[in-house]
Amino acid sequence: MERQKRRLAYLLITPAALWLLIFIGAPILDTIRTSFYRTTYLGDKFAGLFNYTLLPGDEVFWLIVRNSVLWTAGAVLLNVGLGLLVALLLSRPTLLSEITRGSLVLAWATPFVVAAITWKWMYNGEYGQLNSVLLRLQLIHEPIQWLTSARSAFIGALIARFWSALPFNAFAFLSGLAAVPLDLYEAAVVDGANGWQRFRRITLPLLQPVTLAVLLVNIIWSFNSFAFIYVMTGGGPANQTQIMVTEIFRRAFGYSNFGGASALAVIAFIFLLCVSLIQWRLFYREQI
Repeated sequence: MERQKRRLAYLLITPAALWLLIFIGAPILDTIRTSFYRTTYLGDKFAGLFNYTLLPGDEVFWLIVRNSVLWTAGAVLLNVGLGLLVALLLSRPTLLSEITRGSLVLAWATPFVVAAITWKWMYNGEYGQLNSVLLRLQLIHEPIQWLTSARSAFIGALIARFWSALPFNAFAFLSGLAAVPLDLYEAAVVDGANGWQRFRRITLPLLQPVTLAVLLVNIIWSFNSFAFIYVMTGGGPANQTQIMVTEIFRRAFGYSNFGGASALAVIAFIFLLCVSLIQWRLFYREQI
């Protein structure tokens, strides 16, 4: 009977496994293969580790590494921290919380490219709504070109990314909060625990599995967040907002340097694989 169950299990997962091998595994292997080639007007030429040896001396590479780390760290802190805060505020069943949940669904349903274009219009220095509001409130005296400065462009794209990612994080934490037994809070109140103590001793420990999953998803999504940087800033000014995924696209389709772009893609893949393994180890440490 055990053998039959195992055979049935393998049979049921075979279609999904084949799909992963064909549409995910094969492109990964092809990208690794391409990273060992140089693309010239004569065609592809095997170059070994040439594309990798160029990266340590490439100033743009270290710039995009720094930008990618800052972008990912900033997005994860905003998305996870404020996502948990919003979830705590919306956990109480009130009319305002229900309306807010509906508005979050609309934000989540908006495609990333559409959201990026909308935020780009809002940041526009000539007719953007942000400058219009700030001028009416007399907080500024002249329009600001938000997307031409490296710092303001980077922060502006980060805020736009946070706006699109907030619904997922808030609803993920809301589902975790709904699974916390109310008896624990009632017992803590009887024992004299205040709100911070209940949050620290009950809410956070019981939300640990959800938090780890949300962290992993946000790291991967933020690191691979292509639309907001590409649409809003294009990586400018002077590559100051360029991150790994946009640089991969620029080298591959802007300069036809598919070998160099594939090398960057392999490095990004290794980084995300390590993050996933660390998260898997933390999530399943009790079962190992």
